[in-house]
Amino acid sequence: MTCDLTIHVIDDDQAILDSFSLLLKIEGYAVRTYNSALTFLRMIREDACGCVLTDMHMPEMSGLDLLETLKERGISLPVVVISGRGSVQLEGAVKELGAFDYFEKPVDVEALLSSVREALTLLGHENCPTQAYQAHTSL
Repeated sequence: MTCDLTIHVIDDDQAILDSFSLLLKIEGYAVRTYNSALTFLRMIREDACGCVLTDMHMPEMSGLDLLETLKERGISLPVVVISGRGSVQLEGAVKELGAFDYFEKPVDVEALLSSVREALTLLGHENCPTQAYQAHTSL
């Protein structure tokens, strides 16, 4: 199976979108950004390959609501949740809903990149070859 391995970044703050997009592109990933979870859900295909990096607190739909909706729709992309107002209870809730990982802002960049790599590897996305992914994993 071939597909486009993409890191989908969702945040209502354009500066955050730009920062994460640049970071991930420098690491060799294909990146798509979305200013809301609803926009992402309108555009994502059920057979998408990659990983989702999402803010927790956004207007219209929270990261928790996004996790629930992805589960309901049968979309099994690994999701990494980032929150500026985190708590132990929130971390537990996102993990219970199936989030792959959880970070509080400010984010440790190396830990975040490690989490993205681990999510793509452990969840079988090495079967979705793309030039960016192959270049990244061969380093």
